[in-house]
Amino acid sequence: MKKVLSLILILLLALTACGTQEKEETAAPEENKTEEGTNAAKENENTREYTAEDEKFSKLIIEKKYDEVVKETVSLKSESQKDFYYIASAFIKNNENQTKTYDPADLNGQKTDYQVIVNYLNRAKFVPDEIKVEVDGLKKSAEEKVAEIESQESK
Repeated sequence: MKKVLSLILILLLALTACGTQEKEETAAPEENKTEEGTNAAKENENTREYTAEDEKFSKLIIEKKYDEVVKETVSLKSESQKDFYYIASAFIKNNENQTKTYDPADLNGQKTDYQVIVNYLNRAKFVPDEIKVEVDGLKKSAEEKVAEIESQESK
C-alpha cells in the first residue's frame, strides 16, 4: 500500500513539474517587457492604416451614436470593430455613470464602474485623430475619478 501511494505521489509530482515547465516555455516568447519593446508595440498599434470602416465609426462616435456603433461592431470581426466597440462601450458606460445614483457609503460600486471605462479604453489599440481628444479626456476623467475614490476609501 505504501509503495503504491509513493508511486502515485512521485507520478503526480513529475506530471506537475512537466506541465509547469511547458506553460512557462509557451508564455516566454509572447512577453516583451523591455521599455523599447513596449514603446515599439505602442507605436505599431497607433500606426494602423485608417480605413473607411474607421471613418464611418469615428463619425458615429462624433455624433454620439454609441449604441449604433456597438450594434455594428459587436461581432468583433476586425481590429477596427474591436477598437470602436471598446470606445463606444466606454462612452455608454460613462453616460450610465452620469445618470446613476450611488450609495455614498458604498464607494466600491462607483469605483468599479469608472474602472470599467478605463479598462475599455485601455483595450482599444487604435484611436483615430478626430476622436482622440475626446477619448483621452474620457480616460483621464475616469482615471481621476478612480484615484479620487481610492483616496476616499483609504481615509
